[in-house]
Amino acid sequence: MNEKATAAPEQAGVQAGETVATPSASQVADYLATHPEFFLQHEELLTDLSLPHDSGGAVSLLERQVDFLRRRFDSSSRTVGELLENGRRSEQLFAITKELVLALLETRNARQVTTTAKTHLLARTGVETIEFIFLDDHAPLPEGEFRVEDGALMREEFKDVFRLNKAHCGPQSEGRIGWLFPDTGIDVQSTALCPLTAKGKPLALLALGHGSAEYFTVHMETMFIDFIAEATGAMLALCLESATAGN
Repeated sequence: MNEKATAAPEQAGVQAGETVATPSASQVADYLATHPEFFLQHEELLTDLSLPHDSGGAVSLLERQVDFLRRRFDSSSRTVGELLENGRRSEQLFAITKELVLALLETRNARQVTTTAKTHLLARTGVETIEFIFLDDHAPLPEGEFRVEDGALMREEFKDVFRLNKAHCGPQSEGRIGWLFPDTGIDVQSTALCPLTAKGKPLALLALGHGSAEYFTVHMETMFIDFIAEATGAMLALCLESATAGN
């Protein structure tokens, strides 16, 4: 009897007196992941499984699986919905940008450029107020009634905007809001400040304002705003050069 008793463990690959190591949770998970048919071959184990529910009670494996799949489906549905909504918004922004660029190509002077950009953006987007602010140390400057401010002050006050050469979105201090939009009757709560450049040098600042603090945020994607600013700045520079060459 003793010989038979000791033979069984040895036949199983375990020496007498040895302790069988318990597999870790990750090892069990890895095994089940690579052997999805395991419970089909060991159905009796299903009755011994304990699956606590969020409510505190126990549920069957099938109920837990259905609940898991439902939550995963809900999450996937939300993700797909967000992707579709982002796609629709991107399509709308592309259409607005294309229309503006085509309209800018028809302009012949700086006044037409600024007027076209303002009219288009105010009519086709949610932007509520717009300002073009030119730096006085840039040459050439547009002739006529344009807002022109101290270039050194603007380079310092908006140095990050001009240094990064991309739109800066978010809230501004009350004092800066008053300086950016002095003649608007809108209580501006968020802004997009866009650098306009000519041959790599700051030409002007395009300031977009909105009455909602959530309209322009620091986390928003600025690709379309940056492109609009780049196209507007390029047309302004072209018109200014043409006007100088014609004088």
